[in-house]
Amino acid sequence: MTMTGRSDEVLSFGSFELIPSRRILLENDKPVGIRSRAFDILCLLVESSGQILSKDELLARAWPSTFVAEANVRVQINELRRVLGDGRHGRRYIVNLPNRGYSFIETVHRRPSPSSGAPAPAVYRGGLGPPPAWPGRIIGRDRSIHALAKLIQQRRIVTVVGTGGVGKTTLVLSVIAQMREGADRPPWQKIIFVDLASLSEGHAVPGAFASALGVVLAGGDPLSSIVHYLREEACLLVIDNCEHVIDPVVDIVEAILLQAPNVFILATSREPLRVADEWVYRLQPLAAPPVTPTLSLDEALAYPAAALFVERVCARSGSMALGDRDGRFVAEICRRLDGIPLALELAAGRFEAFGARGLAVVLDNVFAVLSRGERKALPRQQTLHATLDWSFNLLTARERTLLRRLAIFSNRFTLAFALAVAAWDELSAADVTEGIADLVSQSLISTAPATEDPCFILLETTRAYAREKLAAAPCAVEVAGRHARLCLDLLAEVDRPADAGRAADEQSLLPDVRAALNWAFSPNGDPECGVSLTVAAIPLWLRLSLVSECRERVEEALARHGGDEDSGDEIVLKLQTARGWSLMYNAGTARETGDVWKAAHGLAEELDDNDYRLRSLWGLWAGHMKSAAFEMALDSAFQFKSAARQSADPDDVAIGDRLIGTSLHFLGDQPGARHHIEQMLDRYPAPGHRSHIARYQVAPRIAALMTLSRVLWLQGYAGAATDTADASLAEARSLDHRLSLCYTLAQSACPIALLNGDFERAERLIEELFEETARHRLDIWHIYAQAYRGHLQFLQGEPERGLPLMQHAVDELRSARFMQHHAAFALGLVEALMSTGQSNAANALLDEQLSYLAPGSSLWVAPEILRLKGEMALRLGDQVSGETLLDESLILARETGQVGWHIRSCLQSSAAPDDRLRAVRQIVPRALLGQFEGELAEAKRHP
Repeated sequence: MTMTGRSDEVLSFGSFELIPSRRILLENDKPVGIRSRAFDILCLLVESSGQILSKDELLARAWPSTFVAEANVRVQINELRRVLGDGRHGRRYIVNLPNRGYSFIETVHRRPSPSSGAPAPAVYRGGLGPPPAWPGRIIGRDRSIHALAKLIQQRRIVTVVGTGGVGKTTLVLSVIAQMREGADRPPWQKIIFVDLASLSEGHAVPGAFASALGVVLAGGDPLSSIVHYLREEACLLVIDNCEHVIDPVVDIVEAILLQAPNVFILATSREPLRVADEWVYRLQPLAAPPVTPTLSLDEALAYPAAALFVERVCARSGSMALGDRDGRFVAEICRRLDGIPLALELAAGRFEAFGARGLAVVLDNVFAVLSRGERKALPRQQTLHATLDWSFNLLTARERTLLRRLAIFSNRFTLAFALAVAAWDELSAADVTEGIADLVSQSLISTAPATEDPCFILLETTRAYAREKLAAAPCAVEVAGRHARLCLDLLAEVDRPADAGRAADEQSLLPDVRAALNWAFSPNGDPECGVSLTVAAIPLWLRLSLVSECRERVEEALARHGGDEDSGDEIVLKLQTARGWSLMYNAGTARETGDVWKAAHGLAEELDDNDYRLRSLWGLWAGHMKSAAFEMALDSAFQFKSAARQSADPDDVAIGDRLIGTSLHFLGDQPGARHHIEQMLDRYPAPGHRSHIARYQVAPRIAALMTLSRVLWLQGYAGAATDTADASLAEARSLDHRLSLCYTLAQSACPIALLNGDFERAERLIEELFEETARHRLDIWHIYAQAYRGHLQFLQGEPERGLPLMQHAVDELRSARFMQHHAAFALGLVEALMSTGQSNAANALLDEQLSYLAPGSSLWVAPEILRLKGEMALRLGDQVSGETLLDESLILARETGQVGWHIRSCLQSSAAPDDRLRAVRQIVPRALLGQFEGELAEAKRHP
């Protein structure tokens, strides 16, 4: 964007420095957070200091190629006044000249920009969504900030308790900001913020914690997932707005205090949590001045309630000033509002209309009606309710209607969202646009952090109050229905290609989707809409790996819909398919999962729905793979590819090749597997489709690269296998998809590092897999991690530590009927048993694996099973059987292109290097020998 002044200048005014070329605003040398369009308008105002700029000029600067309403300028000006503290200590920066425009009136000094960069703003990290914004300097809370900052480093759990609107969240955010910027660093590695304000029911609390922590809730025990994640963490966990879901919060907090010794908790609530060792910090309202006839404004400003009120009045009222005689009226207002910051801000929003004297009178009358003459006897909540009643009654009829309708939003909303819900009947689009600007100026709506278009949010207490009004209004059902339909439209965008910030957008959509579903399935709701919402929300839940929530919502929708699983109903088909996906991560549901996928496939065939035919065939294929029924899996894979040729998505054919290649790999046909996998990778775009991740659990390219790395290793290309596994890991990390990352760690990166004898790499990858699967409660892959850890310990000369882990993993996989990789883990255990002299146990386990060797079984490990059985026979003195089995193993390895097993055996044998090289040459094609020469030469130097 073109600047009117020199781009390398620093523009100074008051305590601020503006550096347009670097898009930085500093206050007392500290960076100030400011949105992009507000920054552009500030640059133009400051560069044109003393001049009057029209709304059109400001619009052209902030939105150069977009038509937007003039009300957007007012929103950005209000944001600038808030950021600059316009009116603080008598400072004035921006004035509004009616019918002319805006002018920046503070003196501006210009100087060249220094060559060194400005300090980078501190970064808050605490969850998937946008971090809470620091509210800036707060009035009258210095002692509280100091005391609370000290307390939370001394006590395991501190709860800030106070009435609604007293500033609990603001205080906590200020303490966090001070700790980030102060010289004394806190003892925690990070600060995690959990906001419960948008929740309406207690069962959603674990999901809110999981979203903030980045935990995948899998299985039926979300509390364990949360505690497992935090057990080894050293962090401050900030839990905001506990009072309306206090019981489930207490359950989680008690478990954390008991099992996560390095986690400190800072909570806000309207009542104590009443857990062991809780330290309650009661936040009192701001001190208000005494009401005396002779009280001056300066005397009133010595009290923080008056200081806050006057600052907000100056920020909102532009040129209107308070006189010294207004001191007693300011004191009256502060006393009537009990010094509650939210109430004071609301009152400041109407100062322009009534002045100090009129405002004190109006407020007095409202309290007289609500308190029945005994205001001090009312609970704090009723006092705040009275303040909101007063503010609501001062609104115009259209503003009241708008506020009621906007209360339906549970989280941030844009102007477009507001128009979809509120612009109907007596409210036009212009009414909504102008009304939002008015409500922002009156502090009934706040601006929320946004990267592009302005976002808005209702304060928690304002939303609760306005929802009471909405519930009593005739339009309540229509508003809820419009909100639900808006959620349907927004959910339709979940499958669009990934872009920056999309994960945060999806996360912010969840509270409104949950609220819409709660309404739809309520007695006064619309169950049919609820079912449609559930179907539309399935990709969102799958993208965010919210397995448990998906299952619960889907089962509720199935019950409300009324169709049985065999009915020819498209909705039942979609719900059953999602149910099958969610069941795959629950222990003990293998049979049920298979039945669901069979029923879904039957429905897809009956309805001739090719999309869901593909989804159900994938589910059947995955089930066969997990049970090691690889011939049946191959049949499902070919059916998938055949159906994919009729798909509207041409990339489904490539996914069919991936399924075929993976099946052939486990069946022992490595050349065939490689052909199909490489064909898939040639055809499938990178990074792929978001919808494919939701439909097929992991990113298809990542899954294909994972299988290719295994195939390459079996064919003897150990180095290429490692490189391909690395490529798969890199893509998984770039997508930030935990299931895809664990998938490639568990099935290629960890085992290949072990097979190559790269212990340092193996240890690093195994620990990553162990931590990820423990954090996200991915039970089966966590068993894999335990097995790999045990195998590594055995290979490093610690069989007494490694053997129990390996034995446990083999037993657990067998018990869970998760047989896809069972043979590989069993063979690792056989090697360990043989090396420790436990020949009988090793022989029995080998016999078990031999009994599985039949068409359609794990032929990918058949050469290794035969080789180990041959070595066992030689150990037991059966020379003929032993040599016969070794010959059969080598022949099978050559015929199936799986010489990797024998190369590994030769390279790791105790024979002399020359003998090892001769053995490798007998096995490996000449083209592959080069990759082993260096390793064997090193073995000669260090035999």
